[in-house]
Amino acid sequence: MPKSLIKLALEGTEEARKRLFAQVSELVVANLEQRTDRELAIFSEVILKLYGAGSSKDRSALARKLACQPNTPHNLACRIAEDEITVAMPVLANSPVFTQEDLLDFVERLSNAHLQVLARRTDLSTGVSDAMAEKGDRPVHRILAGNREIRLSRETMLKFVKYAAQDAVLCEDLALRPDLSPAVCRALLPIVNAEAKKRLRSVIEAALTQEQLDQINRLKALRREFGALLEMTDMDRLWQEAERAGITVNELMILLLQDGRLDHAVELLSGRGRIAQTTLKDAVYSGKQDLVIRAADKAGLDTPTFALFAKTRCEHLKTPLSQGSEWAAAYKRYLESVALSRQSRCGDFQANRKEKKPKSAEPAEQASTAEPAK
Repeated sequence: MPKSLIKLALEGTEEARKRLFAQVSELVVANLEQRTDRELAIFSEVILKLYGAGSSKDRSALARKLACQPNTPHNLACRIAEDEITVAMPVLANSPVFTQEDLLDFVERLSNAHLQVLARRTDLSTGVSDAMAEKGDRPVHRILAGNREIRLSRETMLKFVKYAAQDAVLCEDLALRPDLSPAVCRALLPIVNAEAKKRLRSVIEAALTQEQLDQINRLKALRREFGALLEMTDMDRLWQEAERAGITVNELMILLLQDGRLDHAVELLSGRGRIAQTTLKDAVYSGKQDLVIRAADKAGLDTPTFALFAKTRCEHLKTPLSQGSEWAAAYKRYLESVALSRQSRCGDFQANRKEKKPKSAEPAEQASTAEPAK
């Protein structure tokens, strides 16, 4: 340890402790990545003993330097998080050393100003966001609703719907979330504008039923049975193997989409939908909805499978999930129109047959009337 630091430590005055805090912080943080765990533990112990003497400026400088460091000593990170919000902010928002238990503890003990920073984190579990929604004030609720990197529980979203009736900002943020359930969408319908109503109805119409979710779970068992064959990148060969195993095109498509293999799903769809792969891929990536829908119909995809395809496309292209819901709703309408058209043609055919029947019966009737003359 430099002699200047030893001298400050021996001096023992409040001013000396303040300067010692600043200099020790600068000394260690300057080469933080090169410090061993033991050195960091010693540094943390010294800093924690001096922490109360450090100036707000020096504590803020330390917090900024440690905020994103994965090797920041846990006790020190927690102590900084408990500091006044101007000091704690970078660590609360970004430190990767906190567990979900730490975050829950912060929610219970810290101020709403601290919670407003925590609400912006991208690693909040539903347990933490539930606790934050319970304790937090209106700004905390708005930030949570606008944080689309986390998933909110159904209970928290329904609670926010009640608050949103009196809070236009919260209502708008909530209606734009990608993880809205049909129940939450229905609860929001009476309090949103016309454009949002349309979007929410699309989500409701395209939502997977429990039966369809059960099918996806069943496919997990199928994945285990099909095994390593799913790792194939040749989709023609994979489809041949799938057919031998009794796997339908819908089942294979879902298995690929569950793994995020959008390009392989497009390749499978092009083969089964009888369309050039480059043409279909361009349509998928450039948003040519009608062409993709026609290919999916030719391939025999059902509505839930296409909904999953559209959702995976949005996630891959980083476009709003509401667009996937719109594609799924459009596909459902397309299948319904095709079914009506076929039914109409079938009805016309039956009507034509009925009109022709009397003509075909005339010779038989003439023959029967002629028999008594013999």
